[in-house]
Amino acid sequence: MSDSIFELLHHEMIRYFEENYGKDQIITEMDRLGHRVGYCLVEKSTKEESRLREDVDVVKYICKDLWLILFKKQADNLKTNHNGVYVIQDNRFRFLSRIGQTTDCSIYLAFTCGIIRGALTNLGMPCAVSCDIGVLPSCKFQLVIQRPS
Repeated sequence: MSDSIFELLHHEMIRYFEENYGKDQIITEMDRLGHRVGYCLVEKSTKEESRLREDVDVVKYICKDLWLILFKKQADNLKTNHNGVYVIQDNRFRFLSRIGQTTDCSIYLAFTCGIIRGALTNLGMPCAVSCDIGVLPSCKFQLVIQRPS
């Protein structure tokens, strides 16, 4: 899918939800849709590859390969505390490039949070994903891996 069509589809999904739901429901629905997309996308894109075994390799796959599929570039930075918390940084995040400083950005990031969560779930790493916005269009996605008790 071309870059502009993907971005237009994303903005139209948000516009549709804004006309029909409140902010919390928009975030929930965008995250749910993203989870499904991420889960299916990883299933299709890793069909021919061997299963990634180490957590850091799985997250590197997200930063490099999945980011390239989705945004036509790799994520700018990956950090970890080596205790199941990873931070992916994108200094020019596509979905934030055309919105104003006063806009509530959380609805624009919920879809991508869902994609990351769905992709990692499919790769055997269920997690919680949250986002932090610095100076637009920069943002960070924090992944907290959920370990079995």
